[in-house]
Amino acid sequence: MSHHPLLNEHVLNLLPSKIDGLVILDVGCGYGEWGFFIRTRKVGLPYMIGVDIWRPHLERLCPLGIYEGLIQVKVPILPFKEKSVDVSLACEILEHLPKHDGYLLLNELERVSRSLIIVSSPMGWPQEEIYGNPYESHISEWKPEEFENLGYKVKVVDAVALPRTLKLVDRLRRAFFRLPVPRLIIAHKTLNILG
Repeated sequence: MSHHPLLNEHVLNLLPSKIDGLVILDVGCGYGEWGFFIRTRKVGLPYMIGVDIWRPHLERLCPLGIYEGLIQVKVPILPFKEKSVDVSLACEILEHLPKHDGYLLLNELERVSRSLIIVSSPMGWPQEEIYGNPYESHISEWKPEEFENLGYKVKVVDAVALPRTLKLVDRLRRAFFRLPVPRLIIAHKTLNILG
């Protein structure tokens, strides 16, 4: 899964500062960016599990040791017992699923998670297959109220994080071609207070 760097601080700030002993599930782990950021920017040693449908991602990640477990999974169904993980991340994955499967995945995250679920999804951001990965196409779009209706707290941020000089060029290009400003939804749901 591709990873937008604008999400980094927003998502990391939602995680507890001390993660020692927590079981963290990264759904759609892709190249392992979330695993790397969590390991390098948080205090403690969590047990991290990465799942992805695209086997080449998992093969690249395996020798890096970022995750204790890597599993090839076709979501929305997750192969985990009820309340078996503390924190679940599903960042930039829902848009790759049909809407019905996205809702099923959100239900699965709630089923397997004990404490916290963090999800993100872009708005106004069409995408075809990239990197030779057929699963990278965006096939659904989510709105903030869809997460709010499920009890998530939601934040929407503009995805145009450009240097000052390029912001004007980007605004002119978007105005000329009538392109929307891509935005990212970051939603989280606390199921239980982490210790």
